[in-house]
Amino acid sequence: MIVGYRSTIITLSHPKLGNGKTISSNAIFQRSCRVRCSHSTTSSMNGFEDARDRIRESFGKLELSPSSYDTAWVAMVPSKHSLNEPCFPQCLDWIIENQREDGSWGLNPTHPLLLKDSLSSTLACLLALTKWRVGDEQIKRGLGFIETYGWAVDNKDQISPLGFEVIFSSMIKSAEKLDLNLPLNLHLVNLVNCKRDSTIKRNVEYMGEGVGELCDWKEIIKLHQRQNGSLFDSPATTAAALIYHQHDQKCNQYLNSILKQHKNWVPTMYPTKIHSLLCLVDTLQNLGVHRHFKSEIKKALDEIYRLWQQKNEQIFSNVTHCAMAFRLLRMSYYDVSSDELAEFVDEEHFFTTSGKYTSHVEILELHKASQLAIDHEKDDILDKINNWTRTFMEQKLLNNGFIDRMSKKEVELALKKFYTTSDLAENRRYIKSYEENNFKILKAAYRSPNINNKDLLAFSIHEFELCQAQHREELQQLRRWFEDYRLDQLGLAERYIHATYLFGVTIIPEPELSDARLMNAKYIMLLTIVDEYFESFASKDECLNIIELVERWDDYASVGYKSEKVKVFFSTFYKSIEELATIAEIKQGRSVKNHLINLWLEVMKLMLMEQVEWWTSKTIPSIEEYLCVTSITFGSRLLLLTIQYFLGIKISKDLLESDEICGLCNCTGRVMRILNDLQDSKREQKGVSINLVTLLMKSISEEEAIMKMKEILEMNRRELLKMVLVQKKGSQLPQLCKDIFWRTSKWTHFTYSQTDGFRIEEEMKNHIDEVFYKPLNH
Repeated sequence: MIVGYRSTIITLSHPKLGNGKTISSNAIFQRSCRVRCSHSTTSSMNGFEDARDRIRESFGKLELSPSSYDTAWVAMVPSKHSLNEPCFPQCLDWIIENQREDGSWGLNPTHPLLLKDSLSSTLACLLALTKWRVGDEQIKRGLGFIETYGWAVDNKDQISPLGFEVIFSSMIKSAEKLDLNLPLNLHLVNLVNCKRDSTIKRNVEYMGEGVGELCDWKEIIKLHQRQNGSLFDSPATTAAALIYHQHDQKCNQYLNSILKQHKNWVPTMYPTKIHSLLCLVDTLQNLGVHRHFKSEIKKALDEIYRLWQQKNEQIFSNVTHCAMAFRLLRMSYYDVSSDELAEFVDEEHFFTTSGKYTSHVEILELHKASQLAIDHEKDDILDKINNWTRTFMEQKLLNNGFIDRMSKKEVELALKKFYTTSDLAENRRYIKSYEENNFKILKAAYRSPNINNKDLLAFSIHEFELCQAQHREELQQLRRWFEDYRLDQLGLAERYIHATYLFGVTIIPEPELSDARLMNAKYIMLLTIVDEYFESFASKDECLNIIELVERWDDYASVGYKSEKVKVFFSTFYKSIEELATIAEIKQGRSVKNHLINLWLEVMKLMLMEQVEWWTSKTIPSIEEYLCVTSITFGSRLLLLTIQYFLGIKISKDLLESDEICGLCNCTGRVMRILNDLQDSKREQKGVSINLVTLLMKSISEEEAIMKMKEILEMNRRELLKMVLVQKKGSQLPQLCKDIFWRTSKWTHFTYSQTDGFRIEEEMKNHIDEVFYKPLNH
């Protein structure tokens, strides 16, 4: 049965909710959830609304923090009228005014792991000041910082800016030419030079300022200059082109355009709009607060999609931007082709022809994008990218190739396929790891104030804890329903309350859809009881008696009961379905009871067929027949079609019987059934049960059978994702209705990746506690 709840074991630190008071089932079903928690005070809500407004405004404030490193390189550009005068003296002023107390320059506030970044930025600023013979006091203090922290140059525990070995070594030589005496250990200098020599053999145009006069700047400008006049959107590299290639009008215009906006400083990357929009949308989704910013996100993604269609270089000349845009657009139902990622298929080609020094972020984003294959033939590009990026990152983890803890965690998470993770768990993890002073690093460390700030953090914590309070309130309602209907007398333990409700919260997270979540949990509990009766507790005659009672629903009294057990079961079942049918009728504006009853009859009749024909009479079904029948008896079709009535959307009978929704049911049911059989194959082979493995083993080995099952599973998973994401012409099925199918598949993958589906072990128990009870304590 669905997600194996019949044998679920859960032990929690909160075994009882509410005051144990029994209320009528009518009151339970008709009562909407009203959250009562400390966060709902007027002042708290006002702060919540204010924070939301500021976050909305941040969509229009897309900028990065100042880069001392890049500003220093711009400051070193000579005037086109005189090589003895700076072209951008305002940048020199900024350098003098923004030296830190310890004599260094760099990201402010800094971080203990950014000493290499501070050394690089400080040396660049010292070169600029020395070149133009200004800031003697600042130079003296800067040299003092280098003397104190020079040991970090070769420290493996420090985070290195991109191209650090090449650029820092080159700047040391530039200092010698300017007679700037650097208080650095000679041994360290030699080590850096050796690393520079090994690194510089690779494609290093992006760090051209570290190669200097040895670069063929004319050729680099010819090959890599962008429409905005920059080289790689890097102010430092563009400035270096003006220093070593004297004058290029487009380079000069590019730098002037930045200073027009920022007056006297430059960021480490410009323009920043595309980068900031992508990162902001991604961050809002990761924090789980994106529902509050639907219009802003749609506007941002519409803009990204327009640029994607135009093949805009701000997206396609940057690996990270291209991969992120593809992932966010595809998962937001935009029509994007994986062909645009074709140039990243070959690993060797990727590393040798990009013209850019590659960071783990680019590989990580490519890997995330590669998991979104929806077509076996058209998306073979994604499969090839997935293979080499996965191998690359696994090797990095094996060799401890990630210095900072967060990078390592990001990679470990990405290596867990995205469709096997829990959104709720990942939202919580992301909030707990979120820091308003978080930074990223290219050739210099930088922050994005509109992406990492106290408003987003406070807003996300508030939203998560508000949802937790609502979940606990709904669990109280579910417990009262459980007690009112005395489900324990039908063999169902209270521990099922958490497991069944967790499923509902996961596939229907929208706060306003409380009725749908509660209906989902109640249906799974009823389905568990039916499954137990038909498989173990009831005889064939009793099962036939139950089916007849359901068939003659409005006249069941004339049928009679074969046993007291059937009477107790049907009484509870009848009341439950009648109540749910009443709610569904109110929501739909028409009676849907007959459809609900027919869905249950379909499941019951096929369950009986399984028991009588397959298990008892030893009739062996074909593989197709097995999948068709068991995907229905698993409960997915019953559950997913019934949910549609509770989503606040009017849905017609014709739409529920359409080919589109039948296809969604079919793929989802098969995914769930195959995942179940993959886990249960060994256990069931020891008994008498039939499953997909035993059926396939009639012609192939067990190992080959399992491989074949995984192929069928992947084919159905991709087809399901395609049906959900690709906007079918003429489709009248609302997107939320389709999303429920994918979320169900995702939840099933997550469940079976954590446990065998029949025993919720420590990790799953922790998951339940974290979603419902544990405060964030950020």
